[in-house]
Order: sequence, then C-alpha cells, then structure tokens
Amino acid sequence: MNGRDSDAGVPDAEVNRRGDRSARTFQAGDATAAGTRGEAGRERGADQREGWTSRQTRPIRFQTSPIADLPDPLRGSGRNPAADRAGTPDPAGTPGVPDPAETSGVVPRQRRAEPRAAGDGPVGGPGAEDDGAAATPRRLPPAGPVPRPVRVGTRGRGWRRGWRWMRARIRRPTRRVLLGLACAFVFVLAVAGWLGVRGLLAYQELTRARADIADLQDRLLAGDVPAKAELAAQVDRIAQRTRTARDLTGDPVWSAVGALPGIGCPLKSAHALVAAVERVAGDGLPAMAEAAGLLNPESLRSGTTIVLPALAAGGPPVGRATTAVETFRTALADVDDCGWRGAPLRLGSTRATVAAQTDRLAGSLAGLKLATELGPPMLGAHGETRRYLLVVQNPAEARANGGIVGGYGLLTARDGVLRLDDISGNGSLPVPREGSALRRDPGLSPELAERYGSYEPSRVWPNANLTPDYPTVGRFYAGMYAAGTGVEVDGTISVDPTALSYLLAATRPATLPDGQVVTADRLVKLVSSDVYALIDGVQARDEYFADVGKAVYEAVISGDGNTRALLTALGRSAGEGRLLVSSTHADEQRILSTTALGGALPTAPGPFLGVLTQNATGGKLDYWLHRAVGYRMERAKDGSGVATIVIQLFNAAPAGLPEYVRYRLEGGGPPGNPDAVNDTWLSVYTGVDSRLLGAALDGKPIPLTAETEREHTVLSTFVPLARDRPRTLVLRVWEPIGGPELTVRGQPLANPERIAVVGLPTRTPWQLIDSD
Repeated sequence: MNGRDSDAGVPDAEVNRRGDRSARTFQAGDATAAGTRGEAGRERGADQREGWTSRQTRPIRFQTSPIADLPDPLRGSGRNPAADRAGTPDPAGTPGVPDPAETSGVVPRQRRAEPRAAGDGPVGGPGAEDDGAAATPRRLPPAGPVPRPVRVGTRGRGWRRGWRWMRARIRRPTRRVLLGLACAFVFVLAVAGWLGVRGLLAYQELTRARADIADLQDRLLAGDVPAKAELAAQVDRIAQRTRTARDLTGDPVWSAVGALPGIGCPLKSAHALVAAVERVAGDGLPAMAEAAGLLNPESLRSGTTIVLPALAAGGPPVGRATTAVETFRTALADVDDCGWRGAPLRLGSTRATVAAQTDRLAGSLAGLKLATELGPPMLGAHGETRRYLLVVQNPAEARANGGIVGGYGLLTARDGVLRLDDISGNGSLPVPREGSALRRDPGLSPELAERYGSYEPSRVWPNANLTPDYPTVGRFYAGMYAAGTGVEVDGTISVDPTALSYLLAATRPATLPDGQVVTADRLVKLVSSDVYALIDGVQARDEYFADVGKAVYEAVISGDGNTRALLTALGRSAGEGRLLVSSTHADEQRILSTTALGGALPTAPGPFLGVLTQNATGGKLDYWLHRAVGYRMERAKDGSGVATIVIQLFNAAPAGLPEYVRYRLEGGGPPGNPDAVNDTWLSVYTGVDSRLLGAALDGKPIPLTAETEREHTVLSTFVPLARDRPRTLVLRVWEPIGGPELTVRGQPLANPERIAVVGLPTRTPWQLIDSD
C-alpha cells in the first residue's frame, strides 16, 4: 500500500498535516535516535555521519533540490498532498512532485523528530493509525554526497525562541555585573577620597614643618640661638609635624595602593619623601640645636682670642648633624618624582625645594665641621704655637689665585690667641739665601717644570702663584719664606683687598696713622689703583701698604661689629676664592684640599672650565680689565660632548694713568706704553683628557699651546689688549664626558667676571669629605 491509498477518506487538512510531519520526520534525523533499534535508527545515524543537520535554525536553500532524488513512496508526502490524491501530473512527469525549476528551493524549517522505537506506529503520525491505514515505512535518502546548504531568508520562530532563550540567560548575569561594577566604582571612589584627604593633610603638615625647619636653621646659622626651653619646644613641634605626615602616608590603604605598579609610584614616593624628612628632623635637628648652643658666635670670640674648648666641644654634635643630613640627601636622591603621575602630589617641586634647603644646610654644616676639626689644632690648642705667613695679594697685577704679593706678615696663634707681626710691603720680601736647599733644587714636578719652569715659581715671589692649585702655591710661599728667613711656618693664608673690604664691612672702618679713614667701599680702589697716583716710589708705597694692613687688622680684631657678620664675611671670601689657607701638616692639608678654603685644582673627570688671565707686562693695568665668558655644551649620544667657549676681554684703562701703572717689561719701563696697552697670558683649563678642535681670535684662526696640569688640558696664548678694543677668543673643545654637570673654577679678580653656561648645570669644584 502506498502513501496515496493510506490517505483515502481523510480530510485535506489532516492529510496536509500528516504530510508535513512525514517530511519533517525525514528532515530531522535527531542524533538521539541513532541508538534506537531497527533499520530506521541505523539509517538516521548514517545520515548524520554524512553531514545532514538534525536541527535547522534558519531556512535552507539547496543548490540541487533534494526532493527530486527521493524514492517514489515518499514524494507523496511532499508539499502538495492534495495534488497527489487527485493524480494531477506534474510538469516533470512525476505525479505530485513540483518541477524544481519552478519551486523556490526553500524548505521550511523542520521540527525535531521524536525518538521512535520499532512498532510505535506509522511514520505518518497518529492520524494515519486512527484511520486504519497501513503505516508507510520510514525511508531515508540514499548514501552519497550531500549538497552544501546556504543560509538565506529571514529569521523564523526558532530565531525568536533562541533570542528569548539568550536574553533570559544573559539578563541575570548582566545585572550581577552591573551591581559588581557599581560596587567597585564606589570602592575606588572611597579609596581615592581617603588617599586624597590624607595626602592633603600630610602635605600641609610637611609644609609647616619645612617652614619651621628653615626658620630655625636661619636662626641657628646666624648665631641667634633661642633659649634652651624655646629651642626644645621648636624641635619637638617640628618632630611632631613630620611624624604626623609620616603616619598619614603610611597607613595600610596608602601602602597597598603604593605597591601597585604604575599608579602606585606617586604614593610610594610621597611616603619615602615624608619618611626621609621625619628621620632628618628626628636625628639632625636635636644635634643641630646642641651644636648651635655650643658654637654660638658671640661666645666663641673674645677680642683677638678664639675660645677653643667651646669650638672643640661642638665637634660631636656637628658630626651627628652632618651624618643625618648626608643620609637625608642620599634618600632624597632616591625618591622618584614619577613624572606626570607625580604632578598632582607636587612631588617634583617639593623635592626640588627640599633639596635646595638641604644643600644650603649641608654647606653650613660643612663649614662648622671644618671649623671644629681644624680650628683647635691650627689655632694652637694645648699650648702649641702655630705660625702662618699672611699674604695680601694685589689684583692690579693678576695671577691665578688673585694677584702678586702686595704685602705680608707673620700671624702667630697659641691657645686661640692671635698676633700679627712684621707687616711689610712686597719690597721687603725675603730672598732665598745662598746655599739653601731651594737654591739647589727648585722642587718642581716634571709637569710643573714643563709649564712654569722658565718662570721659577718656587724662587721668585711674583711668580709663585701662576698655578691655580693653591696647595702648590702655599708650598712655594712657605719654602721661600723659610729659605729667606730661616723661620719654618705651619702654613699660609692669602687674602685680597676685596676680602678685606668684606671684613671691614662686618666690623668698622680702618683708621690710618695720619687719621685718614678707609671704609669698605674705598679700600679696593685705594690699594689697587689710587695708591700709585698718590704715592711715588716703591719704598713709600710699601710703607703705605703696611699701614693699611695694620689698620685693617686692628679694625677686624677690635671686637666691634657683629661676630655673625664677621663669620659671614669670612665664608663669602672663601667661597669666592679670595681667602685661601694651606698647611704644612699633611692631615690638615688633606682636609683643606677638599674645600673652597683650600683652593686645590680638582682632578675628577667630567666637563671643566677654568679661565685665567695673568699679567705679562709687569704693570698694574689689570685693575681695569673686564672679562666675560660664555659656555655651551652639545652632548652626544655616546656620552661625550663638544663645548663652545667664548671669552671676551676688555681693557677699560682711562687716559692719564701713572707711568708705573702703564709699565711694560719689553718697553723698558717708563716712559714706555703711553696708550696703556695691556698684555695678558690667557689660559683655559678644560676637562681631563679633553681635546682642542679649533680656536679663533677675533674671527681669525689662532694656534694655542696645549699643556697638561693635574690631568687637565690647558690651552694658552698671549693676548695684547689695547684700550677700548674688546678681544674675543672662541674655542671648540671635545670633552670625553659631556655631563652631567659643569665644574667651574673661578679666578678672584678686581672686577668679577661674568659667566653664562648653556646646556649644563654648574657646580663648584670643592665639597667636604669625611676626615675619618
């Protein structure tokens, strides 16, 4: 019995329903039915292995109509059952099957077939069994290649159900995620608020502490030491502020966020900065307060006597304070400003401000440490007598350390009591005696002999300070004085008229034997220029220089004025290279060489600049010499650099100067050189192992003499200087190390030089080292 006979007497709608179910059953092939018994289950499993899809989610178009290849009995379950029953022939000649060329090729989405066991009923569905018709066995397509499906058409009910299924399962997790995100946002906001408030409070506490430290520092260094109770209260207040700031930036939340990579950098750096300030406040300030009480300037000096026990007692607290400050400077250097991430916390500006204050404090402590270490032994502690050659240099005839010797005296110290004897002009400088060791051996190293040997610096007083290295100069001075007088000195002290003017400004004007009053603002011009017009003759001028020296000395030791101002004047003089000290005791000289007071020429690598102009005529025209220096560094990727150095010299000497001032050796002395033409030996000191690339004087190439002194390259030439005609020397120098700082070694001149540096920060050559 075929499918057509089984539908006899059944309504069309029911036949259509059964035909649709039969077609759907053929299309479904559910994978779960592959394990059922019977031939139908095995054929459906084979069908699935051939690539048939058990469940369609979208209408499918076949490239070749699958119905055309189906067996005859199943065609009757096609799309038009009524036509099958009527026996209407189809265009292709097969009853009930539409022509594939006229069909759309779209098979409706099929419902999954229910698993069925053998004997469960006919494939046509329960309707066929109810009508008593025999069931048609289920037939599947023969094995073979399966046409490739192509997705077309619009979404059907399966898509809508699938979408509802997805929404039902996505909606609930989304609500949970949104709730979690909201909670996370609230948590982050709370943490940010917590950190922001505590950071602001810490910044306020740190700012107040920094202001209190700066105020106390100024008072202590100025000698204005508060009463003991007031000082203790100030120190406690500063310590409490710094502890509060540390606690505000050290809680668990701050620490946890600070440990995060990237975003935690500002918080971590802020805590490190605050902790460093807290440590220096706790360790350094009490020591500073103790030292200030012992080293009160008003209690350290009594007339011409320095109270050495008090000076020595200040050593330990100064040492502790210095150690605390150096530890803080090291910790401060390790604090990362975190770039733009640290801007909200002002890390960069705060660190820079604190570093500047610390550098100033470190410099002051270095001076105090130097005074407490060297002061007692050099001032004759424990009854020892110390003698020092005091040299007053005259910058009118310039030398590397200031000028030629204008006057000198012997300063004696014992138990802190000072006495100055034998003040004289340079006309009475002792000459080395015949048969002295200095006569037999000048004592010059090969390096010094090559550069200065022809000038005999160890035997000729005016040439002793051609070298900028003051320890060498001090050795020459002490050697010549001993060779000429037989007196062994313990060291030398060099000052210039500008340094003496600083001391007069801190005490009182000097009064000469004839009643003339010399003020601080008149002293330099008087002894460097006017004296040559006022007094004629070398002997008379020597006596005048001696009188001026004695008057200035009496004014300084008179006890008038402010002791703190006197110490400030001494410190300024040393910083400008106008006050220099040497010692014949090796341990003392080792410490002095590391300070501006010692004036040593350093040998550390790195870019270096030292410009020296030294008189080559024997006249006194350098009082009218003006000098400007420009420096620009162009750094290379390999760490080296090319420095462009521009030096401009100008002779501003007026007309009508005395013949002695205009003196020139090659002119035979007066009445030579009526136009006051000066002649200077110009030397430029550059870095260790540097090399000259080229030089030009007033735009024209010029050869320079290249020599070496204490490992520095020295480039020299003689430059004539006519009045009112500037001369410009330009050099290009290769430096093996192009940074990070330029060390500048100045020269004390009557008219301070102007210097401008581009491309590098500058520093001085000296810093105090640990004497242990």
